Amino acid sequence: MTFRQGERRNLPGRGGPGRPPLPELPNGYLVKGYFDDSGNILPTVVVEWPQDIARKLRQGNLESSQLRRFFSEVRHLEGQLQAGKDFAAVRGSLLKLGAYAADAEKKRKAPPLLRQFIEQNLKWATRDPKSFLKGFVQHFECIVAYFPER
Repeated sequence: MTFRQGERRNLPGRGGPGRPPLPELPNGYLVKGYFDDSGNILPTVVVEWPQDIARKLRQGNLESSQLRRFFSEVRHLEGQLQAGKDFAAVRGSLLKLGAYAADAEKKRKAPPLLRQFIEQNLKWATRDPKSFLKGFVQHFECIVAYFPER
């Protein structure tokens, strides 16, 4: 099969010919955000989804040091907010995580699932301080905790 420059390739499965499909985020992931109607964090955000995502990230050969590098940046931003920095100022740094994840994927230091995870969470985490601190930070913390060691 020959492709011309700029032509899109539609290969079977998301992993290409002869490869299994790439791992994806869980069905229904963050469709309603981090919280229930009463403002409490959803159990799936801190238990089921983190277990599933951690397992799939490890299957994608993500090193724990790479995952912790992203989580350390999130903790750093959390500290800035807790020290009194305005959320609007922190939001810009938070949004950079998307670029960092894309770069890690491009350099093959992270599977596509990490970029997808960051991008999906940035849609919610950048809305307000509660979504970031009580939603995203707790969710990411659980993924790190469930991340299997080799």
